[in-house]
Amino acid sequence: MSAKLMWRLLLGLILITSAGGCSSVLGSGNTGSGAGNGSDGPALSILVGERDMAGTSGRLLSEAFKEGNSIIELMKNSGIATFAADGYNLQEVNKVSLSPELVWETQLNGKKLTDWNTKVERGSAIVITAKPAAAGTELQPVIITVNGGSEQPELTHSHVLPLSEDLSVRGLMKNSGMVQLAEDNKTILTVMDYVPLSSEEWKLKVNDKGLLGNGVDMKLRPQDKLEISLVLK
Repeated sequence: MSAKLMWRLLLGLILITSAGGCSSVLGSGNTGSGAGNGSDGPALSILVGERDMAGTSGRLLSEAFKEGNSIIELMKNSGIATFAADGYNLQEVNKVSLSPELVWETQLNGKKLTDWNTKVERGSAIVITAKPAAAGTELQPVIITVNGGSEQPELTHSHVLPLSEDLSVRGLMKNSGMVQLAEDNKTILTVMDYVPLSSEEWKLKVNDKGLLGNGVDMKLRPQDKLEISLVLK
């Protein structure tokens, strides 16, 4: 074998060894970075009957978590909750509010929360549940959700009400206080005081199925969700 060929083989071996070493270093560095950037924090559920309405609020709670935080500090710092004037009674969680007949109950690690200044640990489980305000009453909720989409995201909000006898889609819209109907009692004029632009319109869905025409006369059942979405024509 010539000396020239020997040098080429040796140079190739050096390059292969060097590349492998660099890959190992880069690989271990990336793995460490990913683990360090993890934002694992307390788990969150927001329950309305059988529906979990936490959405992305669990991620916000996790990102806001700091060791030594009380549960009320965590709720406020994450921005997912609105409290009453007394500073302790929940009014709204993840843009979900309740009618006066319902209240929020909070559990921390399976126990009903009695002190909002309780410290929260990273592995804690927080469960916020809609309950009837009157003891001994069965929870039969219906939900009305406004979806402002990308055009009007500030409109996005859900309101939970107890199901009343023969409640229809029309009745839910009226009872919610969020919707103004036209004289025909089925055309939506405004939702949360918003008047659609000429290029926009409201679309109705119940449990993700579109409603047309006389769909507003549809009778609702427990756990039904009416969604009013602002869409482009």
